[in-house]
Amino acid sequence: MRETMNQLTPDAMRELLGIGPDGDRLVENLAAYRGILDEIVKLRMLDLTDIHPAVVFDPTLPYRGR
Repeated sequence: MRETMNQLTPDAMRELLGIGPDGDRLVENLAAYRGILDEIVKLRMLDLTDIHPAVVFDPTLPYRGR
């Protein structure tokens, strides 16, 4: 994914999304969000198989005991 994002040009992004700011603003947006992408890539590489979340969402909890 990282390699793909590095190859995206403003024209490719505009074509891919079908929308977007023009010219310099698009280049600024891509540069601004590149750091966020770097952090997402780091998070995806973490091995969390033995880590249990602090909160487990259970939508059936209010209906138990009825």
